[in-house]
Amino acid sequence: MLSARKRSADALHWCATALLLAYALVGPAQDRNGIQVCLDSCASAKDAGDFEKALVQAGKALDLATVSGDSLLIGRALVERSTMLQMKGDYFTALKELYEALRIYERIHEEDGLAAVYNAIGTIHHYDHNYAQARSFYARSLAIRERQGRASDLALLYGNIGSLLEEMGRPDSALVYHLRNLRIRERSGDQRWIGVCLANLGTCHDKLGSLDSARYYLERSVAVLRVHADASVVSQALAMLGHTLLNAGHIGEAVVRCEEGLRMAQAQDALPTKEQCYDCLYKAYSRQGRAREGLRMLELLVAARDSMFGRERAKGLLRIELNYANERQQLADSLKHLEQQHEARIAYEQRLGRERDQKRVFLFSGIGILLLAGGLWNRLRFVRRSRNLIKKERDRSEGLLLNILPAPIADELKKHGRAQAREVDGVSILFTDFHDFTRLSERLSPQELVAEIDACFRAFDAIAAHYLLEKIKTIGDAYMCAGGLPEPREGSTADTILAALAMQTWLRERAAQRLADDRPVFRMRAGIHTGPVVAGIVGESKFQYDIWGDTVNTAARLESAGTVDEVNISEATYRSVKADPRFLFEPRGRVKVKGKGELAMFYVRLRTIDRPRSGSVS
Repeated sequence: MLSARKRSADALHWCATALLLAYALVGPAQDRNGIQVCLDSCASAKDAGDFEKALVQAGKALDLATVSGDSLLIGRALVERSTMLQMKGDYFTALKELYEALRIYERIHEEDGLAAVYNAIGTIHHYDHNYAQARSFYARSLAIRERQGRASDLALLYGNIGSLLEEMGRPDSALVYHLRNLRIRERSGDQRWIGVCLANLGTCHDKLGSLDSARYYLERSVAVLRVHADASVVSQALAMLGHTLLNAGHIGEAVVRCEEGLRMAQAQDALPTKEQCYDCLYKAYSRQGRAREGLRMLELLVAARDSMFGRERAKGLLRIELNYANERQQLADSLKHLEQQHEARIAYEQRLGRERDQKRVFLFSGIGILLLAGGLWNRLRFVRRSRNLIKKERDRSEGLLLNILPAPIADELKKHGRAQAREVDGVSILFTDFHDFTRLSERLSPQELVAEIDACFRAFDAIAAHYLLEKIKTIGDAYMCAGGLPEPREGSTADTILAALAMQTWLRERAAQRLADDRPVFRMRAGIHTGPVVAGIVGESKFQYDIWGDTVNTAARLESAGTVDEVNISEATYRSVKADPRFLFEPRGRVKVKGKGELAMFYVRLRTIDRPRSGSVS
């Protein structure tokens, strides 16, 4: 295998050399055609399931585009290569190439490319279980695609967001996005994508416990995809169907489906699909008593997951993200320096102009002096008006900046022109999410739905501010804030719990009012986890203060594993406040959550009603 790889590398080297020579002889016009031919060959090989050939063709396209200096084609080739690397499970290299493409598209202001890269980066975070980051990048891509209005691009994002919500333990919300995706695909008549949508609907019904419906959709998906899709897509659908059959107790059928899917995935060297098949077969063989085969599948499963999601790989992905953020900040520093030089040059020219005007004063007499005085008076009035306008705009900008960033971060940004990402210990993350949101949204008009969400989130903002919490973001019907940011603060964990309880109390009181008027009401789950996070500014345009780390993902899991009208806290949060006499705790034992194993959890309540210190929250 090693000698074969060497021959392949040598062949690729000579091929690239020949392409460079051809470019020197025939020029850029034919080179663009050659790049497009390589990209078309890459797409054809990908559709046929030949990922190795597709990767080679994307590499050739990148070599030609680099020589031609065509930024748009370089970005396209990088995105194609990253897609193939993802299919092979090499997320680290794929993410590096996507950030190269992102830098290019930002430089040339290519909105379509930015949307594609945001979606692709979100997909990598999705596979790596960094759900908060995945939602953030999907949201950026969706904002662009909604402005563009192309149905096929929107359908792709609906499918990705649906799959993300499904993995976050919200299959009811995921169904809404998968159905939107299916409706668009049915209108276009794209059978391959219809098969993919059917598979996603099947896994949603599986998570909702409707195993008969799940099997129906997945078997329809496999039948459609066998006719209209390549082996890589069919193998993914077979793995999904195998898991559903396993959950329904049809062990023998699950083995048949997953073994077929594994053979296809091995032929394509598609590591993510192989990982799904290993997991299915390990569980199925174990239930059949085939211990040796089950152990082999477990070994392959652990190796695959370590390759895709190992600790060093996770550190590498975070390092790429932080390097990109630092580069954006360095660019901002350079622009600021150039702006200062430009202002200094203007000031120098203005000073020279004033000196010339002063010399002319001595050359003019009588009426000339009066005219000059009048001109200077008008100029002075103009300068004063300009200064007043500049001051108003500066005050407005500072107000907007403080509305986006914590005051210490905003001060650091104004003082140094940059704000360093930093690790903060003892941060308490609060996640909330409305229960049965999809069903309730069907009973409200879009205007009523947005008005009710706005009323709830305005109240949550006021409660968070009262308890000195830092609001991080809202995504859909989810609300995220944190105590102990941007600097650690004594008592922040207790304040976070008090804020969560106040939100639940406010929501219950509002529900009572709305029920009296026979109107739909929102009910909520809330989860809190305490631990270290990395906090900083994300992006260059429309930037925001954000946080990363396992503490964020664990807090999201606490919310998903909670109960409506309760506040669910982790063991780490409980240890921080267990001596606080204001709280009562109800141990839940160890609860199994996806991706985390079993976690100790507690419901927390107030011994007495906590009254706000100044005024009430409305």
